[in-house]
Amino acid sequence: MKRFLYLCLPLVSFVLLTSCIMENYDDCERCKLTFSYTGDETYDIFPQQITCVSLYVFDKDNNLVQTKRIEQNDLKAFQGTKLNLSPGTYQVVGVGNDLNLTEIYNASNKNLSETYFRHPNVPNGLVEGNDSLYLGKKSITIPSDYWYEDDVPFRSSHLKVSYTVKGYPPIKTQATRAEGILELRVKNLLPQTDFNNRAHGDKMTYDPTIVYQPKTGEHIGYFNIMRHSTNCDVEFELVNKVTGEVIHTLLLKDFLARFPQIDVTKQEVLIPIVVEFKNIGIFVTIPEWMIHNVNPDYDINK
Repeated sequence: MKRFLYLCLPLVSFVLLTSCIMENYDDCERCKLTFSYTGDETYDIFPQQITCVSLYVFDKDNNLVQTKRIEQNDLKAFQGTKLNLSPGTYQVVGVGNDLNLTEIYNASNKNLSETYFRHPNVPNGLVEGNDSLYLGKKSITIPSDYWYEDDVPFRSSHLKVSYTVKGYPPIKTQATRAEGILELRVKNLLPQTDFNNRAHGDKMTYDPTIVYQPKTGEHIGYFNIMRHSTNCDVEFELVNKVTGEVIHTLLLKDFLARFPQIDVTKQEVLIPIVVEFKNIGIFVTIPEWMIHNVNPDYDINK
């Protein structure tokens, strides 16, 4: 009998402390949500790609009724969260990986297409790139007489870009140094994404950092942008900082047309641009490991 009481006491205490009794669910975290992200795979890769989530809950009239931040340690313990919601229908939206390069705007707006996230420096035009962002969205209905469990699937809200410059300047002399003389401008970018995962906004120019690599003589930059379509007018402009000369331009849609293995409709996308200066001209290619039965050289002078 004593052993039975010892086993039951923790359960009784839990029920009393949380007020979660069968006759009254009002004070219970009646909603348990898990998060998932399969990317381009058939299995969940959420832990490998998403480290934190900002959750926004809207009622049936699109009023913001609850927000919650789930950090990395919490996601490691449980890949999801619990919510205390009254019976009714809700829209749950989660923004993944919104770190130092992301802010959410108009969260209390009743139109989800007018709620968006972007880099906080967009108004002053000083943006190098975006966080590796993801968006999860689910419509749920909380019943009045039992707990509700569901999964919120996430989708990618960004494209990864690597930009490599080889062989600049083409002819090196003792008085010529490649280090630190190049800068990259990425023009006509859509700087923000709404809660329907649609990139939009007034087009602007990003200024990502490209770093000189002494061992290889290359300039390399890694950054993220919002998701853009194949036929967008995004343009990469390479500039000599010393002279101010634009030494190379490239339209993203031309690059994607040349290298169809880079499919921007996929969830996890890397756009690896290699610009190589040779004595016979400037060529655009992709890394060796990505070349599969295509001509790697794209002569921009043709």
